[in-house]
Amino acid sequence: MDHAVRIIRSEALNHNVVRLTLERPEGYNFSAGQAIDFKLPRPGLEERVSAFTFTGLATDPHLELTIKCYPEHRGITAQVATLKAGDTVLISDPFDTVALKGPGVFIAGGTGVTPYIAVLRQLQVEGRLAGNTLFHFNRTSADAFLVDEFTAMLGRDFYGVLSEQEAPGFLHGRIGADLLRKHVARFDQPFYTCGPEGFVTAVKNALLELGANAELIDVQF
Repeated sequence: MDHAVRIIRSEALNHNVVRLTLERPEGYNFSAGQAIDFKLPRPGLEERVSAFTFTGLATDPHLELTIKCYPEHRGITAQVATLKAGDTVLISDPFDTVALKGPGVFIAGGTGVTPYIAVLRQLQVEGRLAGNTLFHFNRTSADAFLVDEFTAMLGRDFYGVLSEQEAPGFLHGRIGADLLRKHVARFDQPFYTCGPEGFVTAVKNALLELGANAELIDVQF
């Protein structure tokens, strides 16, 4: 079932990531880690659907989405960058994405971190952040976002990683066994990874090489 909701606010988190605050339909419920199908009622886009994960808390009065915009794709995300307060979008009922298996290591590429934002925020509210680590990979510091919030939540258990730039406060390198070996103490714990397909494949291969249990690796694209 689709729900027509209005945009309350659109904020730029960096040069190509937007946070949308949406009206919340009466009786609309979701849990941390769930996603929705998102549509724009605009000419030429009626049949286009993109899946996005809620990034706000389930108890918030409004809904929140964090979306990377790709103007060159000329699709939904290109139009998301133009949305403003008062515009209407369509969202589906929520569906499950992340399958939590206990405290572990979250490894995300770019906006692949979005499924984990609400999860980590919810764990913080519940006082259950201990034992969780987040690696957030981006190309440059200009591509990073929510660094201050992740640092405040996780402290030394948050690693911002840049593949194409060396910058203060960030690790420098690409995903692989060598990097993970240096910064992960145990590989007998749950791992959660999300991002572009090539990134996620590299994460999983590196974890298996390091002895992680395949059944404890949750993969999202």
